[in-house]
Amino acid sequence: MSLFFYYLFIFFLKKSMSMTIKPKTAALITAGVVVTAGIGYMIYFDNKRRNDPTLKRKLKKEKKKIQKEEKKVEEAVKSTALQLIEAVMAAAEKEPLPTTPEAKEKYFMEQVGAGESLCNRGKKIIKKKTFFLVCEAFYNDAVLPFYLALRVYPAPMELIMIYQKTVPEPVFQMVINIMALDQQKRQNLFYEKFPAKDTNTRLAELPAGVNEDGTPVVRRSLVAGKDLTEGEVIYSERPLVSALFPELEGSHCNLCLKALDPEQKVECPTCDLIAFCSQECATTANEDYHKYLCCHNKSDEIKEADEAEEKNVALEFHQVCKTKNVKYPYMIGRFLSAMVAEELSKQKEEEKVGETTFGAWDHVDRFRYLEVSANEDSTSEIAMLKQVLGPKVQGISEFLTDEIYLMLKGKLLFNAYGIPTTQETIAGESTEHMRSTEKDAKYIGAGLYKLSTYIGQSDDAANVKLSFEDDKLTVTATKAINKDDELLASYTLPMPKKD
Repeated sequence: MSLFFYYLFIFFLKKSMSMTIKPKTAALITAGVVVTAGIGYMIYFDNKRRNDPTLKRKLKKEKKKIQKEEKKVEEAVKSTALQLIEAVMAAAEKEPLPTTPEAKEKYFMEQVGAGESLCNRGKKIIKKKTFFLVCEAFYNDAVLPFYLALRVYPAPMELIMIYQKTVPEPVFQMVINIMALDQQKRQNLFYEKFPAKDTNTRLAELPAGVNEDGTPVVRRSLVAGKDLTEGEVIYSERPLVSALFPELEGSHCNLCLKALDPEQKVECPTCDLIAFCSQECATTANEDYHKYLCCHNKSDEIKEADEAEEKNVALEFHQVCKTKNVKYPYMIGRFLSAMVAEELSKQKEEEKVGETTFGAWDHVDRFRYLEVSANEDSTSEIAMLKQVLGPKVQGISEFLTDEIYLMLKGKLLFNAYGIPTTQETIAGESTEHMRSTEKDAKYIGAGLYKLSTYIGQSDDAANVKLSFEDDKLTVTATKAINKDDELLASYTLPMPKKD
């Protein structure tokens, strides 16, 4: 093929000598010949590549060499990134974090300022020959202060969105990667610490069928941490949060749900809605949640949440719950208030360097839940809770989105246990599901439990019994249970069991 083009070129050359050709025409002819020759060579080379075994081996070898080099570069970049991540996480663990809001604010501003300064220094040397290495060094140094600022910021996701718009892309991506790894590390640590060994249990991943695409599904469930004998008490626990049926308020303790002795009960000094079995319960409840939810209807105290509306929203919230005989909106209010109290308590106690603590949200966030759709009632409940808690709990209006509220309600519907009583006083029918553990039992309220939530459900193969003393739940083996066997109890589910 190449000889043909060579002879063709000679023919045109001789032709040009025998006649007068304009310069422009000659240039076009020459260009055409060159292009044609190039195409011919490509066709020739392609034919050679397809049919010459030696060339094919050579090309394949070169391709493998290039892929190997690319892999080396990729691994080197990944190794460098991992080293940086490990260094930043190690430095962050050693860094003592401030505890008071004022100190956190000052610390946050210092760290953001340091990060911005390092990024700006990197940007100023853009035109220098050593740009990549020097700029990369400044950007790497900026990761730590930006990450430390994120650790003390009250709304991390909000700050991440700000970082995305203002922080250089390499720094932002590194902060995101560190966040993801830190979260994974925290999750692994959670399951290392929970449950405690003295509960005689542990959480295990058990098979739970397959997805539509055939991938296996696992669930976390409670298993025996040792061999258990029939009748052995495995553990007892108090709930994360609980609540009475609203119509039983005043006849049972608002905190522990114990039936009240009229002569010994302790009433709330600022409202006539609730009462307690002891001063200890009254003090605990007020510190944990009631000071945020109290309607103050028998107090001259200024009602912060109600002045603007000229109505007592907290009182209205309780009355709506009582009229509909629902307890979960109030339980969600208690849970959110307790989270605030928990955070304030942490601020008073300086956290030890390298120590990781887990709160109520860490537990609830891991619970399975029932999908719940928004409706008129949920919209009204969210609005009232925001009005009640808003003036007393900073940021609650932004935090309590429709999605968060419906998720929390779904977790209660799926996981909360009904708390039975032997008293004659019973509550009316309610549309809210709770795990009923006894047929035809009378229930006074419900509780959400850290550990017992993970007990499996079985009517035929149950090997533990759940019993209640007020809101305290005790789990007892009804037969011999081998170590690592799943703990199973008989209780109702909010939807039909899958085969």
